[in-house]
Amino acid sequence: MLLTSERQKKILEILKKQRAVTTSDLVKRFNVSVETVRRDFIAMEKAGSLCRVHGGAVSVGEMKEYYSFEERIVENDELKEELSAVAMNYISDGDIIAVDTGSTAVFFAKALREHFSKLTVVTHSLDVVSILSKSDGIRVVLCGGEYMKHENSCYGDMVCDALDNLRVHKAFVFPLSVSLGFGLGDNTPELARVQKKLFSSAGEVFVLADSSKFEKTALYKTSELRGEYTYITDSALSDEIKNLYRENGFNVITKEGI
Repeated sequence: MLLTSERQKKILEILKKQRAVTTSDLVKRFNVSVETVRRDFIAMEKAGSLCRVHGGAVSVGEMKEYYSFEERIVENDELKEELSAVAMNYISDGDIIAVDTGSTAVFFAKALREHFSKLTVVTHSLDVVSILSKSDGIRVVLCGGEYMKHENSCYGDMVCDALDNLRVHKAFVFPLSVSLGFGLGDNTPELARVQKKLFSSAGEVFVLADSSKFEKTALYKTSELRGEYTYITDSALSDEIKNLYRENGFNVITKEGI
């Protein structure tokens, strides 16, 4: 049997590789009791090495770096296309939806244009407006305000006031980071404020994030993780992370789980 220090070192190695681990997996891996694993977690959390969650632990979220829009639009593009295609299963012709801004929004809007002939789309993204303007059956409501050139989006009081006076069936939000310990986050304060409004504008909330954003943190929290949200990601998300999220009551959807 491994010494406590050796076992905890191996737990850190596992977390570095897969960002999450379940208690049951460590019990089998190390042939120890559940209580032994829990004691390891408690000691390691006190040392700032991990974050305990129901059923296991996650790594202390590494801060998700901010890249320019031009860099993000080509980063994980296939994954963003994949999760956008999955999200189409939760939309019906005639829906009134709100769509966030960002690089994922571009892939999402293209999928909307291909799949639907009758929608009302509320957005503060000029990219979404440009893409959907090519579809005669999609009505676009632009929440205008101050213009953020490097994100091609609107922000500020005028956008937030507009969202306060609108109610949509579904909101599709694209956070920079998703974490069991931290929640949902973004690194741009102006857009984080708008994202908070999107969460409260809809009957249903869908969080779309590619697998690289899971168990990362950002500078600004936009929302706690909530059990009533639906989390849509790509098939590259590890089973360990998916299982922990589901064990904690969060509905994580990939193309295999539709």
